[in-house]
Amino acid sequence: MAILDNTNIQESFKWLLWRIDSTGTYLTVVPNLVPQKWDINEIKKTLLKGEIVNFDIAKIEKTIKNASGQEELIGPPFEEFEDGKRRYLSLQVTPIQARFAMDTAILQTDYRVTAADISFLLEEKAVIYGIDHETIEEILSKGIYGSEFTIANATPPIAGKDAVIEEVLPIDPDVKPFLDEYGTADYKTWDNIRQIKEGEVICTRIPPTPGIPGTSVFGHPLSPTPGEDFALPGGANTKPIDDETKLVASINGFLYRDGRNICVGGVYIIKGDVDFKTGNIEYFGDVLVRGNVTAGFSVVADGNVSIEGYIEAAHIESKTGNVFLKGSVFGQNKAVVIAEKNINADNVQDCTLKAGQTIAVKGQIRNCKVETKNLEMPMGGQIISSSVGFSGHLKCGSIGGKAEAINEFTLIESDRQLFKEELQGINDLLQKLNQAIELLLAKIGTIKPSDTSPEMVNQRKLLGSKLDACNHSKEQLMEKRKKLVKLLEIMPDKDALITAYMLMPTLKVSIYGSTKEFKQELSHLKIGWKSGGIKMESN
Repeated sequence: MAILDNTNIQESFKWLLWRIDSTGTYLTVVPNLVPQKWDINEIKKTLLKGEIVNFDIAKIEKTIKNASGQEELIGPPFEEFEDGKRRYLSLQVTPIQARFAMDTAILQTDYRVTAADISFLLEEKAVIYGIDHETIEEILSKGIYGSEFTIANATPPIAGKDAVIEEVLPIDPDVKPFLDEYGTADYKTWDNIRQIKEGEVICTRIPPTPGIPGTSVFGHPLSPTPGEDFALPGGANTKPIDDETKLVASINGFLYRDGRNICVGGVYIIKGDVDFKTGNIEYFGDVLVRGNVTAGFSVVADGNVSIEGYIEAAHIESKTGNVFLKGSVFGQNKAVVIAEKNINADNVQDCTLKAGQTIAVKGQIRNCKVETKNLEMPMGGQIISSSVGFSGHLKCGSIGGKAEAINEFTLIESDRQLFKEELQGINDLLQKLNQAIELLLAKIGTIKPSDTSPEMVNQRKLLGSKLDACNHSKEQLMEKRKKLVKLLEIMPDKDALITAYMLMPTLKVSIYGSTKEFKQELSHLKIGWKSGGIKMESN
C-alpha cells in the first residue's frame, strides 16, 4: 500500500497544513487561519474520497480544536487504498448488519488485505457502530476466503410491553355452593352476586411502555415498536380515574360483563325463578325477580324487592325499602314478607306480613298474620281468617266470610307505650327528688336555731333555697304525672281507626286493652275509640 503524497490533500481545506513522510503524518493548525465554521465530517468525507485508509479522525479533530500553530503528529503516514482490491472484496450493508467476504481469486494476485482496508470500506459505507474487530482479525489471521461473515451488528430495539388490564375484583359469579364446617354443600347459598360499592376499584390498567431504542450500524437510533394500548373495559355505571389507570364503580350495585366491557348494574334482575339454579338472593340494592320464588328460598335486599311471579313458602325482605308482589303468595304457613316501608300485593295466603308503614293488598288476605302501621284495601278487597296488629288505621274491603274463622284486629299501643315510658321517667325523677329533699331536711336539722353566726345563717339560707327549688320541681312533676295517669286511664278519642265496606262475622277488636267482638253482618263499618271505649258506627 503506497504512502500518500501530501500534495494530494493540500488543495482541500487549505487552512490545514499537512506533511507526510516515512515517520508519520503531521498536521499544523494556525489559529488565525481556522474559519469560524468548520465541519469535521466534511474533512472526513474528503479523506475518504481521497481513499486514505488509516486516518484517525478523532485525533485530527482534537488537533484542529487545539490549534496550537505547531506541527503535531496525528498518526502513521497516510496510505492510499489500492482500488484494484475492490473487485475481490464484498461488503453488504443494511442498517442491521454488515457482511464481508473475500473472493479466493485474490490469492492469484499480489494484493494483501489488511484491517485498515476493511475499516476503510466500512467508513465508506458510513458503518461506525457495532463493528466486530475480533471477527475481522480472525478472518485476516486465518486467511478465510470464499465465506461471508458478519462484521458489524446493530443493537436491535426492544419492543415495548403491551398495556395490562388486571381485574381487582372477581366479576363472574361462583356457581359453586357454599360448604359448611362439616364440608356439606348448601345448595341454597351461593356466591351468586358480585356486589360492589360506589368508588370501589374494579380493575387497573398498567399503561404500555414505549420500548427501548436500538442503534443501527450507521450509529442512528432504531425506533422500537411501542406496546399496544388497551382501554379500561368500562361499561355502564363505571368511570376511569387516576389518568385512566383505574376503573371504579359510579354507583352501588353488582358487577356483570357486557361483551368485553365490565358494567355495574343497579337493579339486580333474576330473569327466571329463585330456586336451586340461583340459590338464595341477598343484595344491597334493588332486586327484581321476573319469575317465582319457590319454597325454602329467600330474597333479601337493602333496597326495593319486586316479585313478578308467585311466592311459595319463602322469605322476602326489604331492609330499607318496599316490597312489590305482582303475583299471589301461597305461603303454606311458612312464608314471611317484611318491608321497612311498604308492602304492595295482589293476594296473600297463609303467610306473615310485616311493614313499617303501609300494607296495600288489592285482593284477598287469607289466613295471615299481619303487622303494620296502616292497612289499605279497596272496596273489593277481602280479609279472611287473619290477625292484624296495627298502630295507625285499617281500611278494609270486606272483613270475614260466613264459613270463615274469626278475624282479630289489635291496635298496637304505640301512644300508650310512649305515655308509659314518659310516666316511668317522671317516677324515677320524683324518687331522686324525694331523696334530695330528705337529705336537705336532714342537713337543715343539724343546724341549731341558737347558732346565729354569719356562717351558719348563710348555710341555712342556701339549704333552704335548694329545698324550695326541689319542692317546686316536685310539684310540677306531680302535676304532669297526674295528667299522664289520666291519659293512660282514658286514652284520647280516635275516630275511624278501622273502616270496612262489609263485615261478615266474626270480628274481634282490641284497642288500648279493651276488647269487643262484632258478630252481626254490617256494612260501611267504622270503629274507633271514644270516651274510654270501643265505638262502632254502621249504615
